[in-house]
Amino acid sequence: MSTDNMSMGKRMLREIGMVARDAAKESVRATYRQEYELGFDNAAQTCLGVLSEAADELRAKMKSGNLSKQEQPLLARLEELKEEMGERLQSAWEAEPAGEALPQQSVSRRQQNRLP
Repeated sequence: MSTDNMSMGKRMLREIGMVARDAAKESVRATYRQEYELGFDNAAQTCLGVLSEAADELRAKMKSGNLSKQEQPLLARLEELKEEMGERLQSAWEAEPAGEALPQQSVSRRQQNRLP
């Protein structure tokens, strides 16, 4: 049916439906982005925390004078890994999540939700 033959009420309902659908999509995207950021932050803190804790233990041994010659290169490597991981995480953080990663409505569900 062309919009010329459609009543003003039906056109308004159609427009309202399209606006509501767009608003819902944006809401889902904002929620997804918020959850993505929270998950990413938690994972990054966990990764860096593991390396930091291991390095902190070796640094404490070094301060007390109990760091062995075998542990010295390990401490240096842990520091390098921590720095490299921080840089890679920062780079990944700056990249936007792929739009394809957003939850998509199934085809059959889209067909069910069509406006008349």
